[in-house]
Amino acid sequence: MDIKDLLPIPDLENCASLLCIQPHPDDNEIGAGATIAKLAKNGCKITYLTVTDGSIGSSDPNAKPEDIARVRKQEAEKAAKYLGASEAVFLGFPDGSYPNGKELCKSIVEVIRRVRPEFIMAPDPFLPYECHPDHRRVGMAAAEAMIFSPFAGFKTGGSAEPWGVTGIAFYSTAYPNTFIAVDDTWDDKFKALSFHESQFAPDTLELLSMYFGLKAAGYAEGKDFGMAEAFKVLSGDHLHMNVDTINM
Repeated sequence: MDIKDLLPIPDLENCASLLCIQPHPDDNEIGAGATIAKLAKNGCKITYLTVTDGSIGSSDPNAKPEDIARVRKQEAEKAAKYLGASEAVFLGFPDGSYPNGKELCKSIVEVIRRVRPEFIMAPDPFLPYECHPDHRRVGMAAAEAMIFSPFAGFKTGGSAEPWGVTGIAFYSTAYPNTFIAVDDTWDDKFKALSFHESQFAPDTLELLSMYFGLKAAGYAEGKDFGMAEAFKVLSGDHLHMNVDTINM
């Protein structure tokens, strides 16, 4: 028997409900937009959870943070709806604020317990050279929330009952173990990204399309499809005192 047989990788592609946790209002689309669209079209219930307000997402010195946040929320709602999300939740942590880990974990646990997803999705906090604190902290808080959500003794201040999540799918990962064929929804990813007009000029979108297209083709090399998005998919058993997780 192999360790992977003893502790199998959960099946992301056939999940029935998914909570997509993003640090900023465009990260889900960047990291997993085509997969989210595919799962939604297959009947998966999609919920978006945006942690920060995106209020520093502008190089314009005259732009007001509250105006940036308002625009980015509208863009996120439009993108989420286009990709098939049935609900978009916003926690409203200040963008770039190095959010407190415990409070962030508690906030995510409360959403998990209310939404009761089979899977959660977030950026990989273990990505080498990831310098953005929001990404590191949100990814880690999502993993911590997966661990604590089933325990009644972990109090959040809310009233939702404990809930156990089957798997977490880390996007923007350097250690993928799951490749989702997205030939049919690849264009949906970039349509959703185009709604973030405050962040992506047409030339930037073109560059992103070329870069992610090359990555998607590389992930699909040797397989019977042409484009793929890559994830590190893990169960709760992989996230605590497991020396084999990096190789799973």
